[in-house]
Amino acid sequence: MAFSDVTRLKILERLQLGEKCATVLRELVKAGQSTLSHHMKILVDSGIVSARKEGKWTFYSISESGGRYAASLLKYITSIPKTFDKTASRVEHAYTAADDSRPEPAQICENNIKQRGPEALERFTIVVDTSSDLTPEFIKEHGIEVMPMPFILDGVEHSGGYWQDISGKEFYDALRNGSVANTSQINLNAFVETFTEFAEKGKDVIYLILSANLSATYQNSQIALADVKEKYPDCNIFPIDSISATAVGTLLTMLAVKKRSEGLSAQEAAQWLENKKHSLFGVFTVDDLMYLYRGGRVSKLAAVGGSLLGIKPILGINPDGSLGLKEKAYGRDASLKLLISQLERSVEPGTVLDTVLIPHTDCEEDALKLAGMVKEKFEVRQLEIILMGPVIGAHVGPGTVALVYEADMTRDKFENKFYKKS
Repeated sequence: MAFSDVTRLKILERLQLGEKCATVLRELVKAGQSTLSHHMKILVDSGIVSARKEGKWTFYSISESGGRYAASLLKYITSIPKTFDKTASRVEHAYTAADDSRPEPAQICENNIKQRGPEALERFTIVVDTSSDLTPEFIKEHGIEVMPMPFILDGVEHSGGYWQDISGKEFYDALRNGSVANTSQINLNAFVETFTEFAEKGKDVIYLILSANLSATYQNSQIALADVKEKYPDCNIFPIDSISATAVGTLLTMLAVKKRSEGLSAQEAAQWLENKKHSLFGVFTVDDLMYLYRGGRVSKLAAVGGSLLGIKPILGINPDGSLGLKEKAYGRDASLKLLISQLERSVEPGTVLDTVLIPHTDCEEDALKLAGMVKEKFEVRQLEIILMGPVIGAHVGPGTVALVYEADMTRDKFENKFYKKS
């Protein structure tokens, strides 16, 4: 169940009067206890409310930052053109308590959004690189800006973005037939030009970038931003090291879109995403270790030996954004079961998963099998199978399948609990 801006405004108004969150939610959305618990977790994680008693979903109150957020959201939603001052003046108490013509909060929001248009909610621009593997449809729908990361296939550079001049099938078939693919980071000049353009237009920007421990792209963005700030010191551009790759970046982008629609500023959303990124998990298994060897991720001995023995490693993104070996399996089915095992260990039993993404490199049958295994264990609101792009696909090779989701714990806590060496 998703909350509209109208419902969210109602909740925040009631909370400012000192009412308990659970009571407000029950009355406004007629939700059951499991739904209430889910939304209370969201409100607590976002800092809007404070937990007064650990584990008891009825004991919550609006936090100091939540009060400020409620006030700013109320002001934002009701800031309409002067021709509608009579409606807007509700916030300034122009209507008396006995005035029956006073509009309801829901009507204020609906009128405001209708008059100002959807662009009123676009408070900042979201920029990603092509390692995030967003689909063209998602990019267009949400107005995402994309900075392409070039890849080179058999000496020919492709820099047009996500499958612009070659299809996924053609790319992975080429790799299967012996072609060699390499990738390149986004250079410094490209960042300077892009950031300068945003600064000149006065646009606020969040830029979600491939892990700094997998590419120098993030470092280039930092150098470029420092250069641009010398001329435009007040520009609001926030590069974020996603400490991730492929569909983990997709999931982080989805959350950025959500925070933007909720009315957060670029700075507020950037801070929220910096915290949230640590609980986004991505684990995968590869079909051929030789691709990881060519990229310097495993030794030649491990690659050759593992291939001969049928070892299918379970790899994942470490807390610092580097790539790490988690476990080993013998055979494909066993490796898929280990991916599910990680999900089960990092998420509480009975949890309703909001979003699960399954990226793959031209092995849709295995991706569908993994999706079925997820649904056997958990209820999922949104599950998407994604064809992994060439930026990451070049390094893992065809036959890779991954599992991406938001966990109940951070990667650091998970590593310490299950993989810490004694």
